[in-house]
Amino acid sequence: MKLTVFGASGPTGQQVVDQAVGRGHEVTAVVTSTAPESRFPDEVDVVEANVYEGENIEETLNESTVVCNVIRHSKNSPPDYLTVCGAHILDAMEAAEVGRYLTVVPAAVQRDGEQFGVGESIGTSVFQLLRPTVTVDATNHVADVTARDLNWTVIRVLRLTEGTTTRQYTTGNISLGIGSVSYGDVAAFLLDCCDRGIYLRMQPKIRT
Repeated sequence: MKLTVFGASGPTGQQVVDQAVGRGHEVTAVVTSTAPESRFPDEVDVVEANVYEGENIEETLNESTVVCNVIRHSKNSPPDYLTVCGAHILDAMEAAEVGRYLTVVPAAVQRDGEQFGVGESIGTSVFQLLRPTVTVDATNHVADVTARDLNWTVIRVLRLTEGTTTRQYTTGNISLGIGSVSYGDVAAFLLDCCDRGIYLRMQPKIRT
């Protein structure tokens, strides 16, 4: 399988790249700057692109069969960062006829009619209060994703941590409570979705 990973220099992205290589996949890591390239395994193709401006995106696909988008907001990113970057990636995928797309967003993004338990409601409410711009942006991105004729998977997380990769996680239509999950476990789950073809056109949650 050939994967293109957007946001590859972030904590989740680096885990996705490393674990994908470990599983024997070909990987293109898309970054805002190729320095330093040494952060990635030697067999990874590192490509610089301005995703927000829509520059060099189709070139990063390079015959890939799967796109993993783990771009996230930084301190200075614009308020519509996820939505605009996502739209540029999705447009390029459609032009290149790449059909599999996976993305990771905050659990504050709710499906229509979805009910949260008490703990999860508190956790998502706190996130919405502290990061309202990210919540709106992620919600708009997911609305764009789910309207596309692609085999998409939207992975929703409440809190990400630096913890070890345990693979001892629960996924699906679950209550997150106030739990967390490590970057490595999110990456492992994302790659499981790729390898096993699961959660197609679904929005699973994950927690440890």
